[in-house]
Amino acid sequence: MSDQKLLIGYYRLSREDDNAGDSNSIINQRKLVKDYISHMSDLEEMSFQEFYDDGYSGSSMDRPGIKKVLALARENKVQCIIVKDFSRFARNYIEMGTYLEQIFPFLGVRFISISDHYDSRDYRGKSTDIDVQFKGLVADFYVKDQSVKLKSAFSTRRSKGEYCCGVAPYGYERNPENKKNLLIVEEEAKVVRRIFDLTIQRYSKMEICRILNEEKVPTPYQAISKRLNWKINEKSSRGMQWVNDSIRKILDDKTYIGCMVYGKTWIPDPGTGKEEHVPRDQWKVIEDHHKPIVSKEVFEKVQSMQIRHVSKSRYDRTSTVLTGYVKCGECKNRLTGSKEERGHVYYSCAYSRGKKDTGCFAGKVDNKILEQILLEKIKIYLQQNINQEQMQQAMKKQHEDNIAAYKEEYRDCQKKQDQMKNKSIQNYEAYRAGEITREQFGAAKKQLEEERERLQKRVQELDELINGEKEILMKKNVPVEQMLKYLGYEKMTREMLEEYVQGIYVYDDGRVEVEWRALKLAR
Repeated sequence: MSDQKLLIGYYRLSREDDNAGDSNSIINQRKLVKDYISHMSDLEEMSFQEFYDDGYSGSSMDRPGIKKVLALARENKVQCIIVKDFSRFARNYIEMGTYLEQIFPFLGVRFISISDHYDSRDYRGKSTDIDVQFKGLVADFYVKDQSVKLKSAFSTRRSKGEYCCGVAPYGYERNPENKKNLLIVEEEAKVVRRIFDLTIQRYSKMEICRILNEEKVPTPYQAISKRLNWKINEKSSRGMQWVNDSIRKILDDKTYIGCMVYGKTWIPDPGTGKEEHVPRDQWKVIEDHHKPIVSKEVFEKVQSMQIRHVSKSRYDRTSTVLTGYVKCGECKNRLTGSKEERGHVYYSCAYSRGKKDTGCFAGKVDNKILEQILLEKIKIYLQQNINQEQMQQAMKKQHEDNIAAYKEEYRDCQKKQDQMKNKSIQNYEAYRAGEITREQFGAAKKQLEEERERLQKRVQELDELINGEKEILMKKNVPVEQMLKYLGYEKMTREMLEEYVQGIYVYDDGRVEVEWRALKLAR
């Protein structure tokens, strides 16, 4: 390996350079440097390497590319550094001057700024001239002025409802037709909704991570990189697996309820470029900025659940979702849980301990297994009730038709009763007029009375039938929507137990029976 020192070309592009056209692009900086080297015979002979920082401000030296350059310089491996202009290297006047006047001369590094017509070789033994110092000072003022202008511009754009918080968050993308607006990426949004849903089902962040990783669901880093055609470092583990923090960030992010949140950090001194965090209660929030992925109700429920989880007593380690519900099938006493072992609690009947032939549950049952058994039983129970409700709804038309037919017959009976009254009067008048005999009048009267009784009885029956059908139609329905929601749950929740289960009875022969609560009817 050659001991020859390096000639380094350094290039930088920052966000504020976007408005400067193509002149500051990495490609153009590189072309300018290479053209310059080609016309300098002493530089052409050197071993040449290039480093760049894309998207980094010149106000700070905390840049990966420049850090590598300076590390090589400190190792005495650099002979010359060449840049397009001073601002590419640094925009802090004092820092730039320190490198030109002290650090580079001490390390024996030659520094060339092409556009500024500066070559440190021309200043050996003397300080840099006033023109160089002035340019450094101008650069320092420039970065501070740009910072103020950028903040002002962003503030104006945000007040108009424009999205200007950098890369669109996971679950969203910039509108191709109007990059100021956000659109939902449905494939990613499904994952976000599932994370919220699993959290409501009492899944821990670790459990959610395990599920997503096992199913090989792309992480936010992978999804966004694919969407923006970023090159992914496959060798790095960072961002390649779902971790607790990635779940926490999604659950805490108001972006998913349609808010644009900004002002999370600020830079006290633009000249340093160092950010400081702003307290959460001072963040700026614009409500209803874009279409939400989850409802505000779901979001708030998850927040309250997280608070409860944090404040949970450290002594409540043996409690499970089933606590208070699991009972011995024989003696009906509650089963007691053991201390938690690797996430599992084992229930047993205290009454059977040390006793023979009690008939009580004598073994131990794993809470995780019992939760799965119970979840399946609840789903079967819910499906049966859903089917029954759906059948009743399907028969609603039949009940309505029955009422209409009964009412029609009811009116017909009433009409016949009126006709019979008239007929009875006519018969009496005919008898008085001598048109019919007493025997004929008596026979006709008896016949009319029998028919009247029959009709009266039928009217009463019809009245009862109509009221019965009305009661069926007026019957409150069971909440099918809620039941359908629970059918999609992948894990037992306390909420489900409180809604449908009175008790869970475990028998020594392995049977598990459920005592159901009376169904709450829809209001």
